[in-house]
Amino acid sequence: MPMRRAVRTRRQTVPDDSSLHRCHHARMPSRSFRGHCAATCGLVLGLIPVAFPAAAASPVMLPPGVATYAADGRQPIDALYAAYLSLVEHGWTVEIVADSRPAGTAAALPILALRSPPHGAAVWMLAGIHGEEPAGPNAIAETIDAIAALGRERPVVLMPLLNPQGYARNWRYLNVPVYSETVDGQSVGDSSHLLLSSEDPARARAGAPSSAEAGAITAFILRQIGDYPPASSIDLHEDNLIDEGYVYSQGALGAADPLAIEAVAVLKAEGVPIKMDGKTRFDEAIVGGIIGPVVDSSIDELMSSATVLANGRPTRGPAAATVLVLETPAAALPLAQRVRAHAALLRRLMALMESTKPPP
Repeated sequence: MPMRRAVRTRRQTVPDDSSLHRCHHARMPSRSFRGHCAATCGLVLGLIPVAFPAAAASPVMLPPGVATYAADGRQPIDALYAAYLSLVEHGWTVEIVADSRPAGTAAALPILALRSPPHGAAVWMLAGIHGEEPAGPNAIAETIDAIAALGRERPVVLMPLLNPQGYARNWRYLNVPVYSETVDGQSVGDSSHLLLSSEDPARARAGAPSSAEAGAITAFILRQIGDYPPASSIDLHEDNLIDEGYVYSQGALGAADPLAIEAVAVLKAEGVPIKMDGKTRFDEAIVGGIIGPVVDSSIDELMSSATVLANGRPTRGPAAATVLVLETPAAALPLAQRVRAHAALLRRLMALMESTKPPP
């Protein structure tokens, strides 16, 4: 079925090489590790070792010569990976969820997930599902110290750049840069294969994942909900076809969720125009800048679902009580302001979550 955030019409052009940052790092030799690693990683399959700071001491590497779209001022992709991997210094576990190499790309890029040392009811943070929405991944890099501090107080799962190929190329989807009437865009957040069909709840909405990346990301989420059951989920998005932003609240409290209300207040304080009432361009009702739960087959609907279908059988879903999706108007504001707004939002929500952490 159609997905609100997985399929949206966008106007954009594929960048030429003059709009690209060049990255000269190599790829990752290890699938998962915890704590400190040797500061020097040997050559892997002839690739170049990472030049990340020795303090981070991570074996994560990118293919040599990866270019990052740069016309909007986004951070080079290797700078983002370096920031995210600094969490290893704080005892976080990093795992490659998938090596993403869609058709037309020269080399695989790792989709990373990082987990804080404590287990239990967790804060999940997601960003970068759509490659032409750079504010979220950049804001996470900017607030990485605050994320590390939150991870000392309560469990956190961070998936900061879910579509690295899209980020590097400024492509929305894995297979096409923009929405197409003739080609289905493959969103890494598509969860149709796990979500119950409204026509027949004994069946999923799709028979298989729409891409290897979507399958791997959703499988990772289901694997982790035992040790890191989501108490809340924050997914950072943008939309360049709106002039005013808004917040989706997919959790049980819907538009009444205090964290959603606070998110609207923070965005307004940061100068982001917010559509407070009326309807979205998808005909969804807005109340106080917030849209309540919607059926869209997104990863956010998955995060709020109490039951999913895995291998054709009903199984426990993430069932996060709070699921927020933040949409800032990309065309209406410069990237630097959008990054500041996303960063301010993360800091405020993290402060509230730290002060109201569940009992052990």
